Amino acid sequence: MNKSILALTVAASLAWSSMANAADVKLINEDPAGVGLNDTTPVTPVGGNPGKTRGEQARIVYRFAMDMWGGVLESSQTVNIYASFAPLNCTATSGTLAQAGANWLFLLTSDKTRIYGSALADALTGEDLHKTLALDPNDPGDIFSQFNGKLGQAGCLDGMSWYFGLDGNTPSGQVNFLNVVMHEIGHGLGAQGFLNKTSGALNSGYSDAYTRFAYDNVLNMKFEDMNNAQRATAMKTPGRTVWTGGNVNYNASLILNKRNTLRPTAPAAIAGKDYEVGYAAFGALATPANFPNRTMVLVDDGNSTANGGVGTTSDGCSALGAGTTNTSTITYVNAAAVAGNIAVIDRGTCSFEYKAKIAQDNGAAAVVIINNTAGVIDMARGNPVSTVTIPTVMISLADGTELKANLAGAAAGLTLSNLTAGTDGAGRTRLYSPTTVAPGSTFSHFDTVLSPDALMEPFDSPTVQANYNADLTPGLFADIGWTVNPGNGKIFNGICDTGVDAVSDGGLVIGANVEAMNTVCKVGATRTSYYNCMNAHAGKLQAIGLINGTQKTKILTCARRESDRL
Repeated sequence: MNKSILALTVAASLAWSSMANAADVKLINEDPAGVGLNDTTPVTPVGGNPGKTRGEQARIVYRFAMDMWGGVLESSQTVNIYASFAPLNCTATSGTLAQAGANWLFLLTSDKTRIYGSALADALTGEDLHKTLALDPNDPGDIFSQFNGKLGQAGCLDGMSWYFGLDGNTPSGQVNFLNVVMHEIGHGLGAQGFLNKTSGALNSGYSDAYTRFAYDNVLNMKFEDMNNAQRATAMKTPGRTVWTGGNVNYNASLILNKRNTLRPTAPAAIAGKDYEVGYAAFGALATPANFPNRTMVLVDDGNSTANGGVGTTSDGCSALGAGTTNTSTITYVNAAAVAGNIAVIDRGTCSFEYKAKIAQDNGAAAVVIINNTAGVIDMARGNPVSTVTIPTVMISLADGTELKANLAGAAAGLTLSNLTAGTDGAGRTRLYSPTTVAPGSTFSHFDTVLSPDALMEPFDSPTVQANYNADLTPGLFADIGWTVNPGNGKIFNGICDTGVDAVSDGGLVIGANVEAMNTVCKVGATRTSYYNCMNAHAGKLQAIGLINGTQKTKILTCARRESDRL
Protein backbone atom coordinates (compact mmCIF):
# COMPACT_ATOMS: atom_id res chain seq x y z
CA MET A 1 0.00 0.00 0.00
CA ASN A 2 1.38 3.37 -1.06
CA LYS A 3 4.43 1.70 -2.59
CA SER A 4 7.55 3.87 -2.82
CA ILE A 5 7.44 6.14 -5.83
CA LEU A 6 11.24 6.19 -6.18
CA ALA A 7 11.33 2.91 -8.08
CA LEU A 8 8.18 3.71 -10.01
CA THR A 9 8.98 7.03 -11.60
CA VAL A 10 7.51 7.46 -15.06
CA ALA A 11 7.38 10.61 -17.12
CA ALA A 12 4.29 10.83 -19.28
CA SER A 13 2.16 13.43 -20.98
CA LEU A 14 -1.24 13.31 -19.36
CA ALA A 15 -4.07 12.28 -21.62
CA TRP A 16 -6.64 14.91 -20.75
CA SER A 17 -8.99 14.12 -23.66
CA SER A 18 -12.39 12.56 -23.00
CA MET A 19 -12.60 8.77 -23.01
CA ALA A 20 -15.69 6.87 -24.00
CA ASN A 21 -15.07 3.95 -21.63
CA ALA A 22 -16.94 3.58 -18.37
CA ALA A 23 -14.43 2.58 -15.70
CA ASP A 24 -14.29 -1.20 -15.15
CA VAL A 25 -13.75 -1.73 -11.42
CA LYS A 26 -12.89 -5.22 -10.16
CA LEU A 27 -12.70 -6.73 -6.68
CA ILE A 28 -9.72 -8.72 -5.42
CA ASN A 29 -11.11 -10.57 -2.39
CA GLU A 30 -8.34 -11.08 0.16
CA ASP A 31 -10.43 -12.68 2.89
CA PRO A 32 -9.89 -16.36 3.69
CA ALA A 33 -12.71 -18.89 3.52
CA GLY A 34 -15.45 -18.30 6.06
CA VAL A 35 -14.25 -14.82 7.04
CA GLY A 36 -15.43 -11.30 6.17
CA LEU A 37 -16.40 -11.19 2.51
CA ASN A 38 -16.61 -14.99 2.62
CA ASP A 39 -18.57 -15.26 5.87
CA THR A 40 -21.09 -18.10 5.48
CA THR A 41 -23.36 -17.00 8.35
CA PRO A 42 -26.95 -17.20 7.02
CA VAL A 43 -28.87 -13.90 6.88
CA THR A 44 -32.14 -12.69 5.44
CA PRO A 45 -32.29 -10.17 2.55
CA VAL A 46 -32.20 -6.56 3.76
CA GLY A 47 -32.74 -3.16 2.15
CA GLY A 48 -32.75 -4.41 -1.44
CA ASN A 49 -29.75 -6.70 -0.88
CA PRO A 50 -30.73 -10.27 -1.84
CA GLY A 51 -27.63 -11.96 -0.40
CA LYS A 52 -28.27 -15.09 1.65
CA THR A 53 -25.09 -15.05 3.76
CA ARG A 54 -23.29 -12.26 5.56
CA GLY A 55 -20.33 -12.54 3.19
CA GLU A 56 -22.53 -12.53 0.07
CA GLN A 57 -24.33 -9.41 1.25
CA ALA A 58 -21.00 -7.68 1.88
CA ARG A 59 -19.79 -8.63 -1.61
CA ILE A 60 -23.03 -7.38 -3.18
CA VAL A 61 -22.61 -4.02 -1.43
CA TYR A 62 -19.00 -3.82 -2.57
CA ARG A 63 -20.01 -4.69 -6.15
CA PHE A 64 -22.72 -2.01 -5.98
CA ALA A 65 -20.19 0.63 -4.87
CA MET A 66 -17.73 -0.37 -7.61
CA ASP A 67 -20.49 -0.21 -10.24
CA MET A 68 -21.47 3.22 -8.93
CA TRP A 69 -17.97 4.67 -9.27
CA GLY A 70 -17.54 2.81 -12.57
CA GLY A 71 -20.66 4.56 -13.84
CA VAL A 72 -19.47 7.98 -12.68
CA LEU A 73 -15.89 7.80 -14.01
CA GLU A 74 -14.33 6.93 -17.36
CA SER A 75 -11.13 5.02 -17.97
CA SER A 76 -9.78 2.61 -20.59
CA GLN A 77 -8.00 0.66 -17.86
CA THR A 78 -9.40 -1.72 -15.25
CA VAL A 79 -9.27 -0.50 -11.64
CA ASN A 80 -8.35 -3.42 -9.36
CA ILE A 81 -9.29 -3.11 -5.68
CA TYR A 82 -8.09 -5.24 -2.79
CA ALA A 83 -10.78 -5.69 -0.15
CA SER A 84 -10.90 -7.49 3.18
CA PHE A 85 -12.20 -7.33 6.71
CA ALA A 86 -9.50 -6.80 9.35
CA PRO A 87 -9.26 -6.17 13.12
CA LEU A 88 -8.79 -2.39 12.95
CA ASN A 89 -8.16 -0.19 15.99
CA CYS A 90 -11.19 0.40 18.18
CA THR A 91 -12.45 0.73 21.74
CA ALA A 92 -15.89 0.20 23.25
CA THR A 93 -16.93 3.73 22.24
CA SER A 94 -14.78 4.72 19.26
CA GLY A 95 -12.77 3.20 16.47
CA THR A 96 -11.66 3.04 12.85
CA LEU A 97 -14.42 1.81 10.55
CA ALA A 98 -12.19 1.34 7.52
CA GLN A 99 -9.01 2.42 5.79
CA ALA A 100 -8.06 2.62 2.14
CA GLY A 101 -5.85 4.37 -0.37
CA ALA A 102 -3.80 4.07 -3.53
CA ASN A 103 -1.71 0.89 -3.64
CA TRP A 104 0.85 2.11 -6.20
CA LEU A 105 2.08 5.67 -6.74
CA PHE A 106 3.47 7.10 -9.98
CA LEU A 107 5.12 10.35 -10.99
CA LEU A 108 3.52 11.94 -14.04
CA THR A 109 4.59 15.10 -15.79
CA SER A 110 2.15 17.62 -17.26
CA ASP A 111 2.67 21.26 -16.28
CA LYS A 112 4.52 19.98 -13.21
CA THR A 113 5.73 16.59 -11.99
CA ARG A 114 3.32 15.26 -9.36
CA ILE A 115 2.39 11.99 -7.66
CA TYR A 116 -0.73 10.14 -8.84
CA GLY A 117 -2.38 7.02 -7.46
CA SER A 118 -2.29 4.23 -10.02
CA ALA A 119 -6.03 4.20 -10.84
CA LEU A 120 -5.92 7.87 -11.86
CA ALA A 121 -2.47 7.56 -13.46
CA ASP A 122 -3.71 4.69 -15.65
CA ALA A 123 -6.81 6.66 -16.64
CA LEU A 124 -4.76 9.72 -17.61
CA THR A 125 -2.08 7.89 -19.59
CA GLY A 126 -4.45 5.34 -21.13
CA GLU A 127 -2.23 2.41 -20.18
CA ASP A 128 -1.73 -0.04 -17.33
CA LEU A 129 1.45 1.41 -15.82
CA HIS A 130 1.81 -1.60 -13.54
CA LYS A 131 2.34 -3.76 -16.61
CA THR A 132 4.26 -1.11 -18.55
CA LEU A 133 6.87 -0.93 -15.79
CA ALA A 134 6.82 -4.70 -15.20
CA LEU A 135 6.01 -4.33 -11.52
CA ASP A 136 5.28 -7.24 -9.17
CA PRO A 137 2.76 -9.44 -11.03
CA ASN A 138 1.55 -10.79 -7.69
CA ASP A 139 0.50 -7.32 -6.57
CA PRO A 140 -1.82 -5.96 -9.30
CA GLY A 141 -4.11 -3.92 -7.06
CA ASP A 142 -4.56 -0.22 -7.73
CA ILE A 143 -6.40 0.39 -4.45
CA PHE A 144 -6.26 -1.33 -1.05
CA SER A 145 -9.20 -1.28 1.36
CA GLN A 146 -9.88 -2.83 4.76
CA PHE A 147 -13.02 -2.77 6.91
CA ASN A 148 -13.32 -3.34 10.63
CA GLY A 149 -14.17 -6.99 11.17
CA LYS A 150 -14.43 -6.54 14.94
CA LEU A 151 -17.22 -3.97 14.74
CA GLY A 152 -19.82 -4.71 17.41
CA GLN A 153 -17.74 -7.25 19.28
CA ALA A 154 -17.02 -6.64 22.96
CA GLY A 155 -14.58 -3.76 23.27
CA CYS A 156 -15.05 -2.52 19.68
CA LEU A 157 -17.86 -0.01 19.22
CA ASP A 158 -20.04 -2.15 21.44
CA GLY A 159 -23.56 -2.71 20.16
CA MET A 160 -22.82 -1.45 16.63
CA SER A 161 -23.02 -3.56 13.46
CA TRP A 162 -22.71 -3.20 9.71
CA TYR A 163 -25.86 -2.49 7.68
CA PHE A 164 -25.71 -4.22 4.29
CA GLY A 165 -28.86 -2.67 2.80
CA LEU A 166 -28.68 -0.69 -0.44
CA ASP A 167 -31.55 1.66 0.33
CA GLY A 168 -29.89 4.14 2.71
CA ASN A 169 -32.40 3.35 5.48
CA THR A 170 -29.79 2.58 8.11
CA PRO A 171 -31.30 1.43 11.43
CA SER A 172 -30.16 3.06 14.66
CA GLY A 173 -26.99 1.46 16.01
CA GLN A 174 -25.81 0.27 12.60
CA VAL A 175 -23.24 1.65 10.14
CA ASN A 176 -24.10 1.91 6.46
CA PHE A 177 -21.55 -0.35 4.76
CA LEU A 178 -22.30 1.10 1.31
CA ASN A 179 -21.50 4.65 2.46
CA VAL A 180 -18.23 3.46 3.97
CA VAL A 181 -17.21 1.46 0.89
CA MET A 182 -18.03 4.39 -1.41
CA HIS A 183 -15.96 6.65 0.88
CA GLU A 184 -12.96 4.32 1.02
CA ILE A 185 -12.88 3.61 -2.71
CA GLY A 186 -13.07 7.39 -3.10
CA HIS A 187 -9.74 7.70 -1.28
CA GLY A 188 -8.15 5.14 -3.56
CA LEU A 189 -9.47 6.93 -6.64
CA GLY A 190 -7.75 10.16 -5.63
CA ALA A 191 -9.34 11.85 -2.61
CA GLN A 192 -6.03 11.61 -0.79
CA GLY A 193 -3.02 13.85 -0.24
CA PHE A 194 0.37 12.17 0.14
CA LEU A 195 2.22 14.82 2.14
CA ASN A 196 3.16 14.32 5.82
CA LYS A 197 0.24 15.69 7.86
CA THR A 198 2.43 16.48 10.89
CA SER A 199 5.60 17.94 9.36
CA GLY A 200 4.05 19.30 6.18
CA ALA A 201 6.79 17.64 4.10
CA LEU A 202 5.91 16.60 0.56
CA ASN A 203 6.31 12.94 -0.34
CA SER A 204 9.87 12.60 -1.66
CA GLY A 205 9.72 16.31 -2.43
CA TYR A 206 6.80 16.02 -4.86
CA SER A 207 3.31 17.41 -4.69
CA ASP A 208 0.38 15.26 -5.82
CA ALA A 209 -2.87 15.50 -7.76
CA TYR A 210 -4.85 16.28 -4.59
CA THR A 211 -2.42 18.65 -2.85
CA ARG A 212 -2.29 20.66 -6.07
CA PHE A 213 -5.67 22.17 -5.12
CA ALA A 214 -4.95 22.84 -1.43
CA TYR A 215 -4.68 26.50 -0.43
CA ASP A 216 -3.91 28.47 2.74
CA ASN A 217 -6.41 31.35 3.00
CA VAL A 218 -4.38 33.11 5.69
CA LEU A 219 -1.09 33.28 3.78
CA ASN A 220 -2.99 33.33 0.48
CA MET A 221 -0.68 30.70 -0.94
CA LYS A 222 -1.00 27.36 -2.69
CA PHE A 223 0.31 24.42 -0.68
CA GLU A 224 2.71 23.69 -3.53
CA ASP A 225 4.33 27.10 -3.01
CA MET A 226 4.61 26.88 0.81
CA ASN A 227 7.36 25.44 2.98
CA ASN A 228 6.92 22.47 5.31
CA ALA A 229 6.27 24.52 8.43
CA GLN A 230 3.67 26.65 6.70
CA ARG A 231 1.80 23.58 5.43
CA ALA A 232 1.97 21.95 8.86
CA THR A 233 0.48 25.03 10.52
CA ALA A 234 -2.30 25.32 7.95
CA MET A 235 -3.28 21.67 8.38
CA LYS A 236 -3.86 22.11 12.10
CA THR A 237 -5.75 25.39 11.94
CA PRO A 238 -9.51 24.99 11.41
CA GLY A 239 -10.82 26.91 8.43
CA ARG A 240 -7.41 27.76 7.05
CA THR A 241 -6.91 24.93 4.53
CA VAL A 242 -9.32 25.09 1.59
CA TRP A 243 -9.84 23.61 -1.88
CA THR A 244 -9.42 25.72 -5.00
CA GLY A 245 -10.78 23.29 -7.59
CA GLY A 246 -13.64 24.86 -9.52
CA ASN A 247 -15.77 21.73 -9.83
CA VAL A 248 -15.94 21.12 -6.07
CA ASN A 249 -16.63 24.74 -5.27
CA TYR A 250 -19.32 25.10 -7.93
CA ASN A 251 -21.16 22.09 -6.54
CA ALA A 252 -20.66 23.35 -2.99
CA SER A 253 -22.47 26.53 -3.96
CA LEU A 254 -25.41 24.42 -5.13
CA ILE A 255 -25.83 21.96 -2.28
CA LEU A 256 -24.38 23.38 0.93
CA ASN A 257 -26.70 25.24 3.28
CA LYS A 258 -26.33 28.95 3.89
CA ARG A 259 -24.54 29.60 7.14
CA ASN A 260 -25.02 31.97 10.01
CA THR A 261 -22.44 34.69 10.51
CA LEU A 262 -21.90 37.39 13.09
CA ARG A 263 -22.62 40.63 11.23
CA PRO A 264 -21.81 43.94 12.94
CA THR A 265 -24.35 46.71 12.37
CA ALA A 266 -22.08 49.43 13.77
CA PRO A 267 -19.67 51.25 13.62
CA ALA A 268 -19.34 52.03 9.91
CA ALA A 269 -15.82 50.56 9.66
CA ILE A 270 -17.09 47.02 10.24
CA ALA A 271 -20.84 47.30 9.62
CA GLY A 272 -22.09 44.67 7.19
CA LYS A 273 -19.04 42.42 7.43
CA ASP A 274 -19.63 38.70 7.92
CA TYR A 275 -17.61 36.98 10.62
CA GLU A 276 -17.59 33.19 10.46
CA VAL A 277 -18.73 31.59 13.70
CA GLY A 278 -18.17 28.37 15.60
CA TYR A 279 -21.00 27.01 17.73
CA ALA A 280 -21.22 25.87 21.33
CA ALA A 281 -22.32 22.43 22.54
CA PHE A 282 -23.84 24.16 25.59
CA GLY A 283 -26.61 26.70 26.06
CA ALA A 284 -29.11 27.64 23.38
CA LEU A 285 -27.98 26.93 19.81
CA ALA A 286 -27.22 30.34 18.32
CA THR A 287 -29.62 31.32 15.53
CA PRO A 288 -30.63 34.62 13.91
CA ALA A 289 -33.85 34.40 15.92
CA ASN A 290 -32.31 34.13 19.40
CA PHE A 291 -28.99 35.98 19.03
CA PRO A 292 -29.89 39.59 19.82
CA ASN A 293 -28.68 42.58 17.86
CA ARG A 294 -27.21 44.45 20.82
CA THR A 295 -24.21 46.50 21.85
CA MET A 296 -21.02 44.43 22.15
CA VAL A 297 -18.94 44.92 25.29
CA LEU A 298 -15.45 43.54 25.97
CA VAL A 299 -15.62 42.05 29.46
CA ASP A 300 -13.35 43.21 32.28
CA ASP A 301 -12.95 40.54 34.94
CA GLY A 302 -10.69 42.78 37.01
CA ASN A 303 -7.57 40.64 37.16
CA SER A 304 -4.87 39.96 34.60
CA THR A 305 -2.37 38.30 36.93
CA ALA A 306 -4.35 35.47 38.53
CA ASN A 307 -3.71 31.80 37.71
CA GLY A 308 0.02 32.23 37.29
CA GLY A 309 -0.27 35.46 35.34
CA VAL A 310 -1.52 33.76 32.18
CA GLY A 311 -4.87 35.50 32.02
CA THR A 312 -6.05 38.91 30.86
CA THR A 313 -8.84 41.11 32.10
CA SER A 314 -10.82 40.16 28.96
CA ASP A 315 -10.60 36.36 29.23
CA GLY A 316 -13.61 36.47 31.51
CA CYS A 317 -12.35 34.17 34.22
CA SER A 318 -8.83 35.06 35.41
CA ALA A 319 -10.12 36.89 38.50
CA LEU A 320 -10.93 33.53 40.06
CA GLY A 321 -7.39 33.26 41.30
CA ALA A 322 -5.31 30.25 42.25
CA GLY A 323 -7.07 27.36 43.93
CA THR A 324 -10.58 28.24 42.77
CA THR A 325 -12.72 25.97 40.60
CA ASN A 326 -15.06 26.38 37.68
CA THR A 327 -17.94 26.37 40.11
CA SER A 328 -16.86 29.74 41.45
CA THR A 329 -18.23 32.96 40.02
CA ILE A 330 -17.09 36.56 39.66
CA THR A 331 -18.59 39.95 39.03
CA TYR A 332 -17.16 41.88 36.13
CA VAL A 333 -15.78 45.36 36.75
CA ASN A 334 -18.05 46.47 33.90
CA ALA A 335 -21.01 44.23 34.78
CA ALA A 336 -23.47 47.07 34.31
CA ALA A 337 -22.31 47.63 30.74
CA VAL A 338 -22.41 43.89 29.94
CA ALA A 339 -25.93 43.38 31.33
CA GLY A 340 -28.47 42.96 28.53
CA ASN A 341 -25.78 43.13 25.84
CA ILE A 342 -23.34 40.83 24.04
CA ALA A 343 -20.29 39.87 26.10
CA VAL A 344 -17.06 39.74 24.06
CA ILE A 345 -14.50 37.43 25.70
CA ASP A 346 -10.99 36.31 24.78
CA ARG A 347 -10.29 32.58 24.66
CA GLY A 348 -8.04 31.15 27.38
CA THR A 349 -7.62 30.28 31.08
CA CYS A 350 -10.94 28.48 31.70
CA SER A 351 -13.45 26.45 29.70
CA PHE A 352 -15.71 27.93 27.04
CA GLU A 353 -18.78 26.87 28.98
CA TYR A 354 -17.61 28.48 32.18
CA LYS A 355 -16.86 31.76 30.39
CA ALA A 356 -20.44 31.74 29.08
CA LYS A 357 -21.81 30.91 32.54
CA ILE A 358 -19.97 33.86 34.15
CA ALA A 359 -21.18 36.17 31.36
CA GLN A 360 -24.72 34.94 31.90
CA ASP A 361 -24.41 35.54 35.66
CA ASN A 362 -23.35 39.10 34.84
CA GLY A 363 -26.50 39.62 32.77
CA ALA A 364 -25.17 39.07 29.24
CA ALA A 365 -27.77 38.26 26.60
CA ALA A 366 -25.27 36.41 24.38
CA VAL A 367 -21.55 35.69 24.16
CA VAL A 368 -18.89 36.08 21.48
CA ILE A 369 -15.61 34.30 22.25
CA ILE A 370 -12.55 35.39 20.27
CA ASN A 371 -10.26 32.54 19.32
CA ASN A 372 -6.56 32.79 20.16
CA THR A 373 -5.52 31.33 16.81
CA ALA A 374 -6.61 31.44 13.17
CA GLY A 375 -9.99 30.00 12.24
CA VAL A 376 -12.88 28.96 14.45
CA ILE A 377 -13.88 25.74 16.18
CA ASP A 378 -17.06 24.42 17.68
CA MET A 379 -16.86 24.65 21.46
CA ALA A 380 -17.21 21.56 23.66
CA ARG A 381 -18.88 21.39 27.04
CA GLY A 382 -16.80 22.30 30.08
CA ASN A 383 -16.04 20.48 33.28
CA PRO A 384 -17.97 20.76 35.48
CA VAL A 385 -21.06 21.25 33.34
CA SER A 386 -22.87 24.53 33.98
CA THR A 387 -26.43 25.73 33.46
CA VAL A 388 -25.86 28.00 30.46
CA THR A 389 -28.98 29.08 28.58
CA ILE A 390 -27.78 32.02 26.47
CA PRO A 391 -26.34 31.52 22.93
CA THR A 392 -22.55 31.51 22.47
CA VAL A 393 -20.46 31.71 19.29
CA MET A 394 -16.75 31.93 18.47
CA ILE A 395 -15.04 34.15 15.89
CA SER A 396 -11.45 33.94 14.64
CA LEU A 397 -8.46 35.78 16.06
CA ALA A 398 -8.22 37.97 12.95
CA ASP A 399 -11.91 38.88 13.05
CA GLY A 400 -11.76 39.39 16.81
CA THR A 401 -8.77 41.71 16.50
CA GLU A 402 -10.67 43.80 13.97
CA LEU A 403 -13.78 43.78 16.15
CA LYS A 404 -11.91 44.93 19.27
CA ALA A 405 -10.24 47.72 17.30
CA ASN A 406 -13.71 49.05 16.44
CA LEU A 407 -15.58 48.11 19.60
CA ALA A 408 -16.62 51.64 20.60
CA GLY A 409 -20.31 51.74 19.77
CA ALA A 410 -20.16 48.31 18.12
CA ALA A 411 -23.31 46.23 17.79
CA ALA A 412 -24.02 42.99 15.96
CA GLY A 413 -26.49 40.19 15.45
CA LEU A 414 -26.44 36.74 13.93
CA THR A 415 -27.66 36.63 10.35
CA LEU A 416 -28.10 34.12 7.54
CA SER A 417 -25.44 35.10 5.01
CA ASN A 418 -24.79 34.27 1.39
CA LEU A 419 -21.83 32.16 2.52
CA THR A 420 -22.22 28.40 2.73
CA ALA A 421 -21.65 26.11 5.68
CA GLY A 422 -18.29 24.61 4.79
CA THR A 423 -16.64 27.26 2.62
CA ASP A 424 -14.52 30.30 3.35
CA GLY A 425 -15.41 33.86 2.39
CA ALA A 426 -14.22 33.26 -1.17
CA GLY A 427 -16.42 30.18 -1.59
CA ARG A 428 -13.55 27.69 -1.33
CA THR A 429 -14.52 24.43 0.35
CA ARG A 430 -12.80 23.71 3.64
CA LEU A 431 -10.59 20.66 4.15
CA TYR A 432 -10.45 18.90 7.52
CA SER A 433 -7.80 20.66 9.64
CA PRO A 434 -8.33 19.87 13.33
CA THR A 435 -5.99 21.46 15.87
CA THR A 436 -4.65 18.00 16.77
CA VAL A 437 -3.40 16.17 13.70
CA ALA A 438 -5.28 12.94 12.93
CA PRO A 439 -2.92 11.20 10.47
CA GLY A 440 -5.66 9.12 8.87
CA SER A 441 -8.14 11.99 8.59
CA THR A 442 -6.42 15.39 8.50
CA PHE A 443 -6.31 17.07 5.08
CA SER A 444 -7.60 14.15 2.98
CA HIS A 445 -11.24 14.88 3.84
CA PHE A 446 -13.70 17.74 3.62
CA ASP A 447 -14.27 19.58 6.91
CA THR A 448 -16.91 18.47 9.39
CA VAL A 449 -18.50 21.94 9.27
CA LEU A 450 -20.06 21.19 5.86
CA SER A 451 -23.84 21.18 6.02
CA PRO A 452 -25.35 18.89 4.91
CA ASP A 453 -22.71 16.29 5.66
CA ALA A 454 -20.61 15.12 2.72
CA LEU A 455 -19.48 11.64 1.68
CA MET A 456 -15.79 12.48 2.03
CA GLU A 457 -15.92 13.86 5.57
CA PRO A 458 -13.85 11.93 8.14
CA PHE A 459 -16.73 10.55 10.21
CA ASP A 460 -19.65 8.34 9.26
CA SER A 461 -22.92 10.23 8.99
CA PRO A 462 -26.36 8.62 8.73
CA THR A 463 -27.54 11.56 6.63
CA VAL A 464 -25.21 10.64 3.76
CA GLN A 465 -27.07 8.70 1.06
CA ALA A 466 -24.26 7.52 -1.20
CA ASN A 467 -26.60 5.18 -3.06
CA TYR A 468 -28.11 8.28 -4.70
CA ASN A 469 -25.83 11.22 -4.00
CA ALA A 470 -22.03 11.48 -4.01
CA ASP A 471 -22.29 15.26 -3.40
CA LEU A 472 -18.87 16.94 -3.88
CA THR A 473 -16.84 13.82 -4.69
CA PRO A 474 -17.46 13.66 -8.47
CA GLY A 475 -16.42 17.32 -8.60
CA LEU A 476 -13.25 16.51 -6.70
CA PHE A 477 -12.46 13.73 -9.16
CA ALA A 478 -13.03 16.10 -12.08
CA ASP A 479 -10.70 18.65 -10.48
CA ILE A 480 -7.82 16.20 -10.07
CA GLY A 481 -8.06 14.92 -13.63
CA TRP A 482 -10.63 12.15 -13.92
CA THR A 483 -13.06 12.30 -16.83
CA VAL A 484 -16.50 12.27 -15.26
CA ASN A 485 -19.15 10.52 -17.37
CA PRO A 486 -20.98 13.28 -19.28
CA GLY A 487 -23.71 10.91 -20.48
CA ASN A 488 -26.46 8.69 -19.15
CA GLY A 489 -26.46 5.46 -17.24
CA LYS A 490 -26.49 2.44 -19.54
CA ILE A 491 -27.31 -1.24 -19.10
CA PHE A 492 -27.46 -4.27 -21.44
CA ASN A 493 -23.71 -4.43 -22.06
CA GLY A 494 -23.51 -0.65 -21.74
CA ILE A 495 -25.38 0.04 -24.95
CA CYS A 496 -28.98 0.65 -23.79
CA ASP A 497 -29.42 4.28 -22.72
CA THR A 498 -31.63 4.70 -19.64
CA GLY A 499 -32.09 8.44 -20.22
CA VAL A 500 -30.85 9.17 -16.69
CA ASP A 501 -27.69 11.24 -16.14
CA ALA A 502 -24.90 9.07 -14.74
CA VAL A 503 -23.93 12.06 -12.61
CA SER A 504 -25.48 15.51 -12.52
CA ASP A 505 -24.96 18.86 -10.82
CA GLY A 506 -24.92 18.59 -7.05
CA GLY A 507 -23.40 15.11 -7.19
CA LEU A 508 -26.59 13.15 -7.88
CA VAL A 509 -25.57 9.78 -9.33
CA ILE A 510 -28.91 8.30 -10.32
CA GLY A 511 -27.80 6.91 -13.69
CA ALA A 512 -24.90 5.18 -11.97
CA ASN A 513 -27.35 3.91 -9.34
CA VAL A 514 -29.50 2.30 -12.06
CA GLU A 515 -26.41 0.60 -13.50
CA ALA A 516 -25.46 -0.74 -10.07
CA MET A 517 -29.00 -1.97 -9.31
CA ASN A 518 -29.07 -3.72 -12.68
CA THR A 519 -26.27 -5.97 -11.41
CA VAL A 520 -28.02 -6.57 -8.09
CA CYS A 521 -31.32 -7.50 -9.74
CA LYS A 522 -29.56 -10.21 -11.76
CA VAL A 523 -28.31 -12.05 -8.65
CA GLY A 524 -29.91 -15.49 -8.85
CA ALA A 525 -32.69 -14.08 -11.02
CA THR A 526 -35.03 -15.45 -13.62
CA ARG A 527 -36.25 -13.29 -16.49
CA THR A 528 -39.40 -12.40 -14.58
CA SER A 529 -37.79 -11.77 -11.19
CA TYR A 530 -35.07 -9.60 -12.76
CA TYR A 531 -37.59 -7.45 -14.64
CA ASN A 532 -39.81 -7.14 -11.57
CA CYS A 533 -36.79 -6.04 -9.52
CA MET A 534 -35.88 -3.32 -12.03
CA ASN A 535 -39.52 -2.26 -12.32
CA ALA A 536 -39.79 -1.91 -8.54
CA HIS A 537 -36.55 0.08 -8.37
CA ALA A 538 -37.53 2.42 -11.19
CA GLY A 539 -40.90 2.93 -9.53
CA LYS A 540 -39.21 3.85 -6.27
CA LEU A 541 -36.92 6.35 -8.02
CA GLN A 542 -39.92 7.98 -9.66
CA ALA A 543 -41.92 8.04 -6.42
CA ILE A 544 -39.20 10.01 -4.62
CA GLY A 545 -38.74 12.40 -7.54
CA LEU A 546 -35.33 11.25 -8.77
CA ILE A 547 -36.54 10.28 -12.26
CA ASN A 548 -39.59 11.13 -14.36
CA GLY A 549 -42.05 8.92 -16.18
CA THR A 550 -40.19 9.06 -19.49
CA GLN A 551 -36.96 7.97 -17.82
CA LYS A 552 -38.76 5.13 -16.05
CA THR A 553 -40.06 3.91 -19.40
CA LYS A 554 -36.54 3.99 -20.88
CA ILE A 555 -35.12 2.07 -17.91
CA LEU A 556 -37.77 -0.63 -18.29
CA THR A 557 -37.22 -0.83 -22.06
CA CYS A 558 -33.55 -1.54 -21.37
CA ALA A 559 -34.50 -3.97 -18.60
CA ARG A 560 -36.75 -5.89 -21.01
CA ARG A 561 -33.83 -6.32 -23.40
CA GLU A 562 -31.69 -7.51 -20.49
CA SER A 563 -34.31 -9.95 -19.26
CA ASP A 564 -34.71 -11.52 -22.71
CA ARG A 565 -31.22 -12.98 -22.51
CA LEU A 566 -31.43 -14.37 -18.97
